[in-house]
Amino acid sequence: MAGGKKTKASKKKVTTEATSSAPQPFPYLDGSFLEFGSEEELTRFITYFAKRPISPPRVLPEPYPQQKGYYDLDNQLKESGLWPFVSRSRTSFNPAYVRAFYSNLRRDGDTIRSSINLVDFEFDLAIFARIAGLPTRGDDIATYGGDDWILKNEAVVIRELGITNLVRHSGAPTIHSAPPEKRLLLYILTRILRPRDGSHTCLFNEDLKVVHAITHGASINWAKYVMIHMADCASIATERSLPYAFLVMDLIVAAEIHIAGPNTKMTKIWIIQDSTFRKKSGDGTGAGPSRARAPAPAPAPAKASLQSIADTLSLPHMHNLISFAIIKKGEIVETRACHVFVLKPCLFL
Repeated sequence: MAGGKKTKASKKKVTTEATSSAPQPFPYLDGSFLEFGSEEELTRFITYFAKRPISPPRVLPEPYPQQKGYYDLDNQLKESGLWPFVSRSRTSFNPAYVRAFYSNLRRDGDTIRSSINLVDFEFDLAIFARIAGLPTRGDDIATYGGDDWILKNEAVVIRELGITNLVRHSGAPTIHSAPPEKRLLLYILTRILRPRDGSHTCLFNEDLKVVHAITHGASINWAKYVMIHMADCASIATERSLPYAFLVMDLIVAAEIHIAGPNTKMTKIWIIQDSTFRKKSGDGTGAGPSRARAPAPAPAPAKASLQSIADTLSLPHMHNLISFAIIKKGEIVETRACHVFVLKPCLFL
């Protein structure tokens, strides 16, 4: 949209169809209600978004980098214009509205559009950037450095990250042996700036570009970077978790949409602290790569009492082991929860 203006419908959608043909308010899982403008919208939401996972928000407290002595990272986040976004915080978000936002989300160039409870709204890149607290100046990550950038700079980034023991996973370098400050940078990238469902210690090609751009103070259109990822996650082809819950809530508020229904309240896990990214690896120091441990020697057979077996029956992952023990005893046990395991002779070992 030209001029950086945001248009939103101040009234509900107007339809020439009879009122009786419009879908009734949808009773969401948490007891709240959502309204949709057509059966198609309602079906899309129920099929693909009503139970879609939402990426847990993560917040980098403003004093944290300096408290830990990560002065370079602190300066890099500020110089790149990312600090307002990575430190964005809310006490809660509304999961029903976040899912409804993504269900109706469409991207058209540098504009995104959505609808919640029959209210249409759209944001161009300039307004989106202002709400998100992200810069629009500079290059797109996709074209950053040119076509052969990875070939020329992968080794440079690995060295600058302080990776002392290069271990690759699915061809991508991992960051296990990097110092905590550099691991925090990748944590911010994969949990806040561009959340993903897995491979949080891997540096894929785009990750290498982002890390290099941040650490070298390159001008990047971070608002477009986030907008594109937001639209990609709304795809029904790959049911990825829905990111940016805080940003979505801020967009909904900016569209002046009334929010009702139960919220998901902040927990301690949302706040980045030492334990969130300094997890112990296989060498026990947190500095080396994770290694698969050799299986422990099988313990000598022991006679288990029926009481001890009953005490563990409430653990789902123990059912196979328990069934085997009971079969060996040739008995039937009634657990404390009154679930009866009936043993069939064909299972006897």
